[in-house]
Amino acid sequence: MPGRICVLLVLLCLVSFCRGSEKPGEVLLVVACPPYPLQARNECSALSHSVLEQQRALVLAGIFSGDFVLKVHVMHELFNYWTLVDALPHLRAQARVLGARTEWIIWCQHNTRVTSLRGLLEQLRRQDPRELSFYGHALYDAEATIIHHFSNYQDPQRFPYPMLSAGVVFSGALLRRLADLVAPNGHNISLHSDFSIDASHELARFIFDNVSPHPHISTPISGGIMLKGASYICPTAASVPHRKVACVLHAQPEEPLTSLGQRRNGCQHTTGSHIYFAIKTCAKFHKERIPIIERTWAADARNRRYYSDVADASIPTIGTGIPNVQSGHCAKMMAILRLSLKDIGEQQDIHWLMLVDDDTLLSVPRLSVLLCRHNASELVYLGQRYGYRLHAPDGFNYHTGGAGIVLSMPLVRLIVERCSCPSASAPDDMILGYCLQALGVPAMPAAGLHQARPQDYAGELLQLQPPLSFHKFWNTDPEHTYRRWLGGSLVNRSAPLAPHQEQPAAGPLHTMMGRHSLAAGVGLLQETGLGKHLDL
Repeated sequence: MPGRICVLLVLLCLVSFCRGSEKPGEVLLVVACPPYPLQARNECSALSHSVLEQQRALVLAGIFSGDFVLKVHVMHELFNYWTLVDALPHLRAQARVLGARTEWIIWCQHNTRVTSLRGLLEQLRRQDPRELSFYGHALYDAEATIIHHFSNYQDPQRFPYPMLSAGVVFSGALLRRLADLVAPNGHNISLHSDFSIDASHELARFIFDNVSPHPHISTPISGGIMLKGASYICPTAASVPHRKVACVLHAQPEEPLTSLGQRRNGCQHTTGSHIYFAIKTCAKFHKERIPIIERTWAADARNRRYYSDVADASIPTIGTGIPNVQSGHCAKMMAILRLSLKDIGEQQDIHWLMLVDDDTLLSVPRLSVLLCRHNASELVYLGQRYGYRLHAPDGFNYHTGGAGIVLSMPLVRLIVERCSCPSASAPDDMILGYCLQALGVPAMPAAGLHQARPQDYAGELLQLQPPLSFHKFWNTDPEHTYRRWLGGSLVNRSAPLAPHQEQPAAGPLHTMMGRHSLAAGVGLLQETGLGKHLDL
């Protein structure tokens, strides 16, 4: 009997020792911070400071002192960190950041706001960190869309994906599983596409395709892990008073657009007259598309030129000497840039050039406000950022052409001098991005530029950020789109296009870029079939 008592006492001591040695779970808050513009970097610092100040207040008050250890990690974005899946190897490589004891990871962007750290920790206490799960404000597609590769085309409204800027909460179990999947020795990974278009949807799709809800099954059979909608994560601050559950995370507009008369200090005075709009068209669309531009945003774009495969004096269009092709317009783009430089000449008031398709709609006043925050004397490359093979060493970022590509004038001159096309029909936007990455010019994303139509985006995203552009006229009323989303009158207030003095047709393109040869890029394009790149 005494022996049994001794054994019982030993067991009780062991249990007591184990309980005493238990450490509080770690909560990791990651701020994915872009290197530009300065405003974004400042917002990253402010977010980190705000969370740490809230943590100090909780510690002083003795709240959650024994439950959680909070760590804040500002992850300064490299060229491919804007996609969370591609950022995971970085977090996994740093054991001090994502460790075995990390129970929760709150993924934030620079424009995410943590309104109540206490409320967030209270929510985490109610959730199981051992479960393979992630939580956020759920977005849904209204219809199958090309920007999501027509995913779930039979029922697109059933698949939720997170609003990244509102913040996403991952269990440590799920994020470690994802990190293992994308590790160099990972295998059997299902990637839907080599293109990175919408990091949010692609993240949700990657998790669904590769993570089973049953840990003992390596891949999903009847379906994988799906996002769980969280009422405490809201799309905007305005949603806070209307929720039964208090919002503790929400998004803030990336580029708050003030009126032209209320620009903040530090802005360089910019109007539509400082921007040269080089509009790419072709003969078969002269009568169909150009009149739509003339009835909409041309009113605010005095310096606009239509570049076509043929010269048409009735519009007028400027002939590039480059025949039209169905896909890939690299030679035409380079010809447009050279002819634009000749047309601009010595005009000192032209600070920017924007490459635009003939089925793109713009808000020139909003674009002007955006550009006032950038230095036109530097090498600036703005647009809607896409990525190609960002998981691989040969990957690169580029701005997709349909949304509109903005270039500072010094950069236009550099492109004409140093970039070239591997073939006349190579994808113009991708070749431009590849060349600029080789030259060390980053692809800076501009919030509000859109490669597709309004119905291709979740409504919360369009409400968060006033749109600057939309692309494609098919299956939509472009003039209604302009009135509804881009806020302009259909009355053309600008003077008619001035007759253009015809320049000689563009000559053959140079095949080399000085020391920046595109030979590697040519090989990549040929191997992957990007010479047949679709205009998304």
